[in-house]
Amino acid sequence: MKDPLVTVVVLNWNGDQHVHKCVEYVLAQKYHPIEIIVVDNASTDDSLLKLRGKHPNLRYILNSQNTGFAAGMNEGISAANGEFVIPLNQDVCLHPDFVSQCVSRIQKEDNLGVIGARVFSWIGDELTDCLRKGEGERTYWRKRFQGGGGGIRVDDNEAFVFYPNGSLPFFKKSMLDDLKTSTGEYYDEDFVTGWEDADLSFRMHLRGWRCLFLPTAIGWHVGSGSVGGNATLISKKIDYQIRVLRNRYFTMIKNLPFDIFMWLSPYLLITELCLIPYFSIRSPKTIFALFAAWYQTLMMLPTLLKKRKAIQNSITVPKGYLKEFFHSF
Repeated sequence: MKDPLVTVVVLNWNGDQHVHKCVEYVLAQKYHPIEIIVVDNASTDDSLLKLRGKHPNLRYILNSQNTGFAAGMNEGISAANGEFVIPLNQDVCLHPDFVSQCVSRIQKEDNLGVIGARVFSWIGDELTDCLRKGEGERTYWRKRFQGGGGGIRVDDNEAFVFYPNGSLPFFKKSMLDDLKTSTGEYYDEDFVTGWEDADLSFRMHLRGWRCLFLPTAIGWHVGSGSVGGNATLISKKIDYQIRVLRNRYFTMIKNLPFDIFMWLSPYLLITELCLIPYFSIRSPKTIFALFAAWYQTLMMLPTLLKKRKAIQNSITVPKGYLKEFFHSF
């Protein structure tokens, strides 16, 4: 039997520092066949010119402006011919066995929609053996509505988890197409950047697809490589903070079934009451971002409720199913 085609979508924006090594490690995969699609979000450095010079046979999608992560990746996914798709950040390297490990495992279960990898730190020129804090291992969801897990401890057992690492997920294309048909989109382009992977994971679970953490699938990630390595929310620019805070509310409004929302409501209320004093101490400028996030969420509410209706009407899992993924506060 012929091995299935795997599409790797590399989203580049001013990625000269990392994207070349990223592409080289995709080309070094032991698995074949692989198609590589580079989506360039109007880079202003030399990264695109150098890529096209070194790799003229790759497929390129060139945008006249920076459309953001969600829209850029959607272009690549829509153009993909593969049975499986990897939306790959420009600051990620894949172990040479990454694709072969994922293809072998994902084919064993029909409702397995995505595989999440073990992620180590890419620091400078070195691909280290240090797990990426917060994204290196298993994942779950906190009751305050924030992603959790990742850890710093190696666990060699595979496990079903809530979401994959967003920088190198291994998706089944039929799952992505199911989300597009039932909920109207792959990644939600209204998010632009931030939380779009969490939103997709919620919709995926509500449709009955599962995510597996596979410890033998390995990658390395710089983290926030397109924004100078600023990894924490309060270290980012104010426009990014607004989007991340806003998109948390977008995800909540769109995806939480009413019974799950009511179950979480005490934790959500406590969280909201603590945000202003927390940011007052840690980052006063982020209070402005929080107010702006509230305002933008309110302005988007009619659109969000329309999307919510489509998502809630498409649910195939039993009532209360999502509870198993929510752990600590």
